[in-house]
Amino acid sequence: MAFGQLDRGGTPQPMHEINVTPLVDVMLVLLVVFIIAAPLLTHKVKLNLPKASAQPSATVEKRLVVSLTRDAQLHLDGQAISQEALRSKLQELVAKNTPPTVELRADGELAYQHVVRLMALIQNAGVTKLSFITQPEATVR
Repeated sequence: MAFGQLDRGGTPQPMHEINVTPLVDVMLVLLVVFIIAAPLLTHKVKLNLPKASAQPSATVEKRLVVSLTRDAQLHLDGQAISQEALRSKLQELVAKNTPPTVELRADGELAYQHVVRLMALIQNAGVTKLSFITQPEATVR
C-alpha cells in the first residue's frame, strides 16, 4: 500500500509512490482551456489608418473632379450630372485611350453606400486611377 500502515505498532514507513493522476488531470484541463482561449485573445485586427494630409500629385495629365454632395447629388467638374451621363463620359474618355484620373470629393456626412456605389460606377466605366480629395487636418500644437 502506498500510504503506509494504519496501525501505530511499527516504525512509520515513508511514502514511496506519488500519485500523479490529479496533476495530469489539472494539466490537461489547463491545456484545453488555453487551446480554446488563445484564438479569442488574438482575434483583433490591428490597422494603421492613414492620415488625411497627403499632398496631390503634380504628374497627372487629365483630371476629372467628381463631387458627391451631402444629399447624394453628383457633379462633374462643378456641373451637375446624372450617373448615366457620368458613366458614358468616362467610357468615352477610356475608349479614346486617354483614361483620366478621377478625383473623388465626397461630403463627410454622406452615407458610405453612396460613395461605394460611385466608386463602382467609376471602376465599371474602365477608369483605373482614382484618388480621394480630403481637407488637410489641422495641426495640434
